Amino acid sequence: MTAPGPSTSEPMPRFLDFEASSLASGSYPIEVAWSNPDGSIESYLISPASVERWTDWSWKAEQLHGIRRVQLLAEGKSPDWVCRRLNEALDGATVYTDDPDYDGQWLTELFSATWGLSPSFTLANAAPLFLRMLEQDAQFADGAARQLERVKDSVRQQLPQRHRASWDVEYLLGLWRQVNRPSSATPPA
Repeated sequence: MTAPGPSTSEPMPRFLDFEASSLASGSYPIEVAWSNPDGSIESYLISPASVERWTDWSWKAEQLHGIRRVQLLAEGKSPDWVCRRLNEALDGATVYTDDPDYDGQWLTELFSATWGLSPSFTLANAAPLFLRMLEQDAQFADGAARQLERVKDSVRQQLPQRHRASWDVEYLLGLWRQVNRPSSATPPA
């Protein structure tokens, strides 16, 4: 007899992702997205207009995410506005990301562009969360890492890939939903 898998009633964690001007040391966040408790996703472009040091720009990165700098200036929200909205929406939460090093760097850079604001939430790595969930299912306890890779492949195939913050959050939500199904973390055939 196998132990039951994770409960589908487990509360949905919160996920977050950033897009940035480049991967260089002078990069800055240009878009942020996060999930709400109901699974909906909020996403905002971030304007560099009020931050003099935010001049780094990669045309290669622009080709990947499709966000133009002129679009950020026209449609983006100020860093102060975005930080206040992040704190309002995520206050006190542990928020998961698939790349806490980069996302943590851009979160720090975003908040450093405001007057005295700091995050009211904590970032954490999503991979250990997913692995713990898979390890709770006796079927995957010994092969949780391999199973997680299978689930990632399955979810990637189900979502048309875009290099945007909201897509990455949707992908993380898809992983959680797949891993959270009792003994059905096996990707559908």
